[in-house]
Amino acid sequence: MTVGEWEIAAVDGADVRLRSGRVGLLSVDVSAPVASGLLQITAQEITVTLNLALDQLKTGNFLLQSAARSIVTRNKAHELVYSGKGPVGEIWSVTGIARAGSIEVELDLTITPIASASSPMGEIEIVGSANMGTVHLPIPGMGTIEDFGFDVDAKLALRAKA
Repeated sequence: MTVGEWEIAAVDGADVRLRSGRVGLLSVDVSAPVASGLLQITAQEITVTLNLALDQLKTGNFLLQSAARSIVTRNKAHELVYSGKGPVGEIWSVTGIARAGSIEVELDLTITPIASASSPMGEIEIVGSANMGTVHLPIPGMGTIEDFGFDVDAKLALRAKA
């Protein structure tokens, strides 16, 4: 196990994907770029902070893109900040809160280190899921979704902090 601090690099392609299950005829698939982040590992604990630029989110559907940006603006949720921690173990699991404007969601993530040619901690993969409960989407015909959940999936580059 490696002890230390790593900056989560804000590089092109370092997007976090948020995917829902099917909602009516659609499934929601949104990606948002990483603005910044930090991974800290001590002998006892893993702490991760992650900042996503929600004002730069992308979808593959112009209706969903418009609706997603409307939700971001309406909730003053231009940046999502996640802060989580968990015990060091064979599996790195952290629990924390993701906050964006007036929205708060508890989010459990599993972090997997991915070695590169130059570093045993060149990248991390994060996966997890959360449930937001009832969500109102400003899309004609969609309206209210009673049980909205989403999955998180990302591979992010790390840079050792000096």
